[in-house]
Amino acid sequence: MEMFHNIMVGLAGSEADAELIGYAAMVARVAGPGELQFVHALPTQPPHSELAAGPSHREVLEGMRQAVASHFGAATVSPAISCHVLPGERIDRLLEFAAEHETDLVLVGHRRERSGRRSLARRLAMKAPCSVWMAPEGSPATLGRVLAPIDFSDSSADALGVAAALAARGGARECFALHVYFNDAVTTYDEYAEVLRGKEEQAFARFVAPLDLHGVEVRPLFHEAPNVAHAVERVAGELGADLVVMGTRGRSRSAAVLLGSETEQTIMASRIPVLAVKHYGARLNLLQALFDKKFRHRGGFRHGSLADPLAPH
Repeated sequence: MEMFHNIMVGLAGSEADAELIGYAAMVARVAGPGELQFVHALPTQPPHSELAAGPSHREVLEGMRQAVASHFGAATVSPAISCHVLPGERIDRLLEFAAEHETDLVLVGHRRERSGRRSLARRLAMKAPCSVWMAPEGSPATLGRVLAPIDFSDSSADALGVAAALAARGGARECFALHVYFNDAVTTYDEYAEVLRGKEEQAFARFVAPLDLHGVEVRPLFHEAPNVAHAVERVAGELGADLVVMGTRGRSRSAAVLLGSETEQTIMASRIPVLAVKHYGARLNLLQALFDKKFRHRGGFRHGSLADPLAPH
C-alpha cells in the first residue's frame, strides 16, 4: 500500500530540524516507498546587509545532507531522498515546490516558543495542492493511536480512510472516529440532516460501510460540544492519540473554498500532530491551476534550486 508517493519536508534551518527529520523517517516508513524531498527556503538579503555574509546555499545544503543522512542511513524503508535549498520567502517557495513536483504530502514542524497560531501550517493547508501534516515540536514519532473527526461528509470519509490506512501501517489494530454533534437548534451543515439524534450508531455504520478500512477496527465516539476543535483536542488528549486526521472541506460554502473552520482551529490548537487531508474530489484551487499551466505547459522553471540526491542505503 502506498499512502503518499511524493513527500516534501519543510525545514526551518534551526536545531528543531533534526527532530522533524526523525519524524519524517517514521512518516516515510508508514507511507511506503516513494520520494522524500527535504526543502529549506533561504531568504535573500540585500548585498550590503549584515546577514548577507551568512552561510551560502551550498553550505546550507551540505548541512541538510548530513542531518538527513544521520537519520536515514539505517532506515528500514529507503525512499529516493533529496535535499533542496531555495532562495526566497518560505511559504512561497514551499507552495511552488509542491506544485512543481506534484507533491502528495507536505510535512512541517512547529516550535514550542513560536506563536500558537501555526500560520505556516494553516496557510499551507489552505493553499497547497496536497495534504499537509503538522508535527509540533516534541511529538513522538509513533502512530499507536489515530483519531479522525468526522461529520459524515465525503471529505471526512476520505480522512477516515487515510487514518485507518496509517493506523494499519503503524501496527495498530484500531483507530477512532469522533463525531462532535450540536444542539439541533444551531446545527446548520447539510450532512447532519441524515443523522437523526439517537441513531448515530446506525448512521455511522452506513457511513463506514463503503470505506476501505484496511483491516483496522474503527471505534466511533460521539460527543456533544459547542466547539469542534476544543472537543477534538480534549478527546485526543484523553485517548493519548498520536495523530489527528481531518478533511479540508468545511461545512459552510466559504470554508469549503479554503480549509474549513474546524480543521483550521484544530491546527491552531492541537498539541499533537494534525494531518489535513485534501479531499480527493475537491476542485483544483487557483494556485494549483496557475502552477499546472506554468510548470506543465511551459516546461517548468526553478528559482535557483540546489538539489543533491542522497542514494538509498
